[in-house]
Amino acid sequence: KTHPCHLCSHREAHSRWAERWWQLHRETQAILDQIEGRTNLVASTFDKICELLIELEYLDSSDQDLIVTDSGKMLARIYGERDLLVAEALRLKIWDNLDAPSLAAMAAALVYEPRRDDENFEPRAVKGNFQESFTKTQQLWDELEGLSKKYKLPRSSRLEMDLSYPIHRWATGAKLDLVLESADLLPGDFIRWCKQIIDLLEQLAKASEEPISAKARDAVDLVKRGIVAYSYYA
Repeated sequence: KTHPCHLCSHREAHSRWAERWWQLHRETQAILDQIEGRTNLVASTFDKICELLIELEYLDSSDQDLIVTDSGKMLARIYGERDLLVAEALRLKIWDNLDAPSLAAMAAALVYEPRRDDENFEPRAVKGNFQESFTKTQQLWDELEGLSKKYKLPRSSRLEMDLSYPIHRWATGAKLDLVLESADLLPGDFIRWCKQIIDLLEQLAKASEEPISAKARDAVDLVKRGIVAYSYYA
């Protein structure tokens, strides 16, 4: 009680303000620590991604600075959750033997995410070279997942063929009602998936060399027809 503060007539109010200040200080420091932790996580993840891309020769670390290789420039033109898988498949020419409808079916396998109630659904197989190319693509996915585990990077889901057969039918001129029946989708959902498939095919057309580039452009025209084409202008 001999402290000078006890002589202040507003000491109780000042005490409450001091308590609030310390509380806000603790909360602010906690937020700053959280931001710093996330920043460090982003930086760490970026470094791991660079290491993976160096191993796959999308980046060159022989010089003091990282250099983007020709393969890296191709990868930069592809965006999406499976960008690296797509780039590797293009580089290894896994899809070169596919025709345009089958390439559209492959794009469907790359973008489609089945509903939870589709877990027991048995997709019909696309005839021709598709199955062999799909198997090779799935094996490539397994290899990339191994690298992701090695570098402690986020994992991705397996490829799903549920929409490949319906898209192949659509790309070969089948009627909408028959395609929807085989896909078990509503028209709106089918259009939404078609737009994602078209988006990926357009990326392939720009990022790849022949023969994939031309086939991807043809596949875009085959998928973007009827109600799908109309949805772009409605």
